[in-house]
Amino acid sequence: MKVYDRIKKEDLDLTTEQLIDLVANHNRQVDLVFDHVRTDADGYLKWDAENWTSVDGKRFIRCYSLEGRVLNDSTGHNKYDLAGYFTPEEAKEVILG
Repeated sequence: MKVYDRIKKEDLDLTTEQLIDLVANHNRQVDLVFDHVRTDADGYLKWDAENWTSVDGKRFIRCYSLEGRVLNDSTGHNKYDLAGYFTPEEAKEVILG
């Protein structure tokens, strides 16, 4: 998938596994921008962008934004959660920070 590297100022073609490796092992952040508002199962949280960072290579934090405003909510995930929650292929824009 097409990923814009904000640090190197270039477009890259990376897989989901490569993105996870960059976050987990190389201290990078991945920003996902969606073309529609997403919501959680309870309807409590709504967002159209999220960013992913790693705590220690095994634990990850996902922060949310809605219409350019960063929300107070965040969620913690382990490396096994990523298969269900980290979805860069659904994003209209993927940015590597």
